[in-house]
Amino acid sequence: MQEIEHFISRVAAAGPMPGGGSVAALAGALAAALGEMMAGLTEGREKFASAQHKVLDMHSALSAFRNEFLDLIQEDSVAYQSLLNALRMLRDTEEQKILRAEAIEKSARSATETPLRTARAAFRVLECLKTLIEVGNPHARSDAAVGAQLAFAALKAGQYNVLANIRLQKDRSFTDKCSAEISDLVFKGREILRHIERQMTGE
Repeated sequence: MQEIEHFISRVAAAGPMPGGGSVAALAGALAAALGEMMAGLTEGREKFASAQHKVLDMHSALSAFRNEFLDLIQEDSVAYQSLLNALRMLRDTEEQKILRAEAIEKSARSATETPLRTARAAFRVLECLKTLIEVGNPHARSDAAVGAQLAFAALKAGQYNVLANIRLQKDRSFTDKCSAEISDLVFKGREILRHIERQMTGE
């Protein structure tokens, strides 16, 4: 609990890190953890025997994604700090301007790829949660649905950060590819979330 309070206090502090990207990764980790909980409450129960293999696969995948998200919490801060350092470089001479531009290009690429990884993982977690809600223990469906909301929030946050950072990129093929991928992930993720919403509320 102290670690959670410390992280939240750091987010609340008047500094740029940890910021939205790290918080998105934390949301993704919590989403995966809720899926793991539902899987654990389904495994080994005779009434869900027909879904055991599928649930075990989901459980394993969600554990891996949770660990990936935990790494991304720190990676996002590192990537953004690198970008800030590049933006603060001197540009008094032509040589300094060239070095600064190269550093911005390199760090902006990393600052784009990191939230894109968060978005990819969040989408996969959302897929797992959809499956678990369909075949898993119904007593934990609301928990998995909460996880789905968190996963989609992480996905959207990834989109915001990707779009913010590709503006600093000059490689148009890279930026176009990232923009197209993140748009596709959000579109598909929204459809999954709507499906879950209908299951949970009947609307």
